[in-house]
Amino acid sequence: MIKLIITDLDDTLYSWIGFYIPAFYKMAEELSSLLGVPVDKIIGEFQEIHRKAGSVEPPFGAVELPSAKERFAEATEEEIREKLDPAFHRFNSERKRLLKLYPGVEDTLKYLSEMGITIVGYTESAEENGYYRLERLGIADYFKYVYVSDSYDRRPMKKETSPRTHVVHEKKPNPDLIIEICEKEGISPAETIYIGDSLSKDMLMARKAGVRSVWCRIPTDNPPGLYEKLMRISHWSKEDCEREEQYKREWEEKGYTPDFTITDFGQLKDIICRQYL
Repeated sequence: MIKLIITDLDDTLYSWIGFYIPAFYKMAEELSSLLGVPVDKIIGEFQEIHRKAGSVEPPFGAVELPSAKERFAEATEEEIREKLDPAFHRFNSERKRLLKLYPGVEDTLKYLSEMGITIVGYTESAEENGYYRLERLGIADYFKYVYVSDSYDRRPMKKETSPRTHVVHEKKPNPDLIIEICEKEGISPAETIYIGDSLSKDMLMARKAGVRSVWCRIPTDNPPGLYEKLMRISHWSKEDCEREEQYKREWEEKGYTPDFTITDFGQLKDIICRQYL
């Protein structure tokens, strides 16, 4: 019987790349206009900020752009933020338009919750991004806890820490956190399912932790070229890329496969009902 569901968030419950990259580039276009510099220069400056932050989502990263500091040399950080508000508004408008749950996600989480199954989230996004999205999408209440990253230390002003979030230092595919979650909930790995979109991180981690794995492959209508745009602003170092390739080789060389593969989130209900009830 399944008693615990641990799920990734980005690109598992919704398309992160499908909303974030278009919204980011809309913001970059607006910043280019506000600051009077080419978009390519804005993109290059952002990548350096992202590398220092260890994330492509540092809050108000635009305030730290060298072009913004040069353009508004006498202004305080708060004043720069106000002057760049049209760019933040452009980002938020595009995010609001594109950030949507995959079909069946909310109904499935509701169903699992009503069955008495504990639901926990685990994301490498920081709280002010990952958990915020759950709140915005109206599904935060289905989660007992959400484990979030501490990838940077600057938080937006007036943003309170939710009692449902726990900041962790582990990175995927380290299985220790999955094992720790099971222990905290008093539920064995044999009664746990982990859901995620990455074979080399999510599924490898689930395999190492000894929990059942569900590979989430939801089709999207995302426009082409988003991954290439992501890499232009990515914080990944050469070492990060090499580590990712190492995880992929480990998965392939050991002949691992997910326990289940879904192309619609609602299929999770069938897996649990048919296999474990």
